Amino acid sequence: MNIFCTLLGHTWVTSADNPKTAWNTDSDGLLLHARSSAVPTFFEECVRCRRRRPVTPKPVGRKVASS
Repeated sequence: MNIFCTLLGHTWVTSADNPKTAWNTDSDGLLLHARSSAVPTFFEECVRCRRRRPVTPKPVGRKVASS
């Protein structure tokens, strides 16, 4: 841990590991198919000491107006 993190506390920034997507063709060689290597992970990372802590992403939704 960094001396500044000990004195001042961590400075958390939200971040994500986005794995690369591999693009492969079908047997005819005409269409591209996406294949992801892994699921993206979301975490918070300290700017000073690079310590990570996991975060569960909040679902994004719309509020429906009731009449």
